[in-house]
Amino acid sequence: MLKQQQRSCERASVVVSPMDDDGRMELRDVEADEVYEVVDYIDEELAMKLGSLSAGEAVNLELVAGADTSDVFGAVRIESTGPSARFR
Repeated sequence: MLKQQQRSCERASVVVSPMDDDGRMELRDVEADEVYEVVDYIDEELAMKLGSLSAGEAVNLELVAGADTSDVFGAVRIESTGPSARFR
């Protein structure tokens, strides 16, 4: 699990690939139109909330960058979700 000591950023995103059995999910940054992967979570509650999202659902997340690569992140907090907001 993550520690909230790392520098974080907020991203308005859309779920591209829902969370898989390994806890990985792909999201697309709405502003930058870039796909990134979330691979870790601050706690189990957050992981469960994100695990319930389907492809196309909108979500605002607070994230911390992974140490190894710039397109892998850990989720710290959900700012908001929009289950009815679907994007293509």
